[in-house]
Amino acid sequence: MSRLLARLRTASWLGWQVESNLADPLIFTIYAVLRPLSTALILAGMYWAVSRFGRPGGSVSTARAVFVAIWIGSAFHTYVTQVLIAMGWVVVEEREEYETLKYVYASPIGIFTYLAGRSTVKLVLATISVALQWGLLAASFVLGIIATVSLGFIVAGVALLLPRVAMTLNEGVAVALYLLCGVIFPIDLLPRGLQEVTLALPFTWWYEALRRAIVGHGISTRLGALPNGVVLGALFLTTAVLAVGSRHAYLALEMRARRLGRLDQTTMF
Repeated sequence: MSRLLARLRTASWLGWQVESNLADPLIFTIYAVLRPLSTALILAGMYWAVSRFGRPGGSVSTARAVFVAIWIGSAFHTYVTQVLIAMGWVVVEEREEYETLKYVYASPIGIFTYLAGRSTVKLVLATISVALQWGLLAASFVLGIIATVSLGFIVAGVALLLPRVAMTLNEGVAVALYLLCGVIFPIDLLPRGLQEVTLALPFTWWYEALRRAIVGHGISTRLGALPNGVVLGALFLTTAVLAVGSRHAYLALEMRARRLGRLDQTTMF
């Protein structure tokens, strides 16, 4: 355990050096604060532009409740966006930019531990974003983080097989989850087939649990009929399945990348 923690600490330290790019701590802190606040203001402006807030026939209390629910989903989706893209990008960055992925793979730290350590930096930065937008963290926070990191390992495993185009996959998965899991609109608006798909994703249940814990309700009529125990149980079950499945999926993808000789593939892009 001590060796594992030492390796995670080393990988996290390296990730921080890469992320901050040796910038002045004050400048980097300002950037880390202004970026999420700017994103939050953009979201507020978008909602104000398309909503019926303050217009005749529109309920002010209803509009505020919907906006808060959207705000919570968008704030916590920062974890999914930051971690998924980062873990997939680490593979591309180490392989293409620095051409050191094969050395990381052969080192005692191991690529699995290295990816986990590098993800902690993005978790810290995402936490800053969430704390700035909403200070209260719900009881389901840990499960959502586990689900995010687990899916990140699958994305990283696929990136081992793909060339530089893997970075498009990283961002595509994050955007797909943004649309499917009820971040900015209820899953009730999705076609019936897609609604069933979203129910198999832990992030759908995560955002619902977070909204209930913080404001007492969600935004989905379909999920709103379920008691809190069912929502938390579904979150736990889907997270457990994803966590176990991601471990096997990543190892299978890594083994295939080894057999195909793609661990150190570069495109000279």
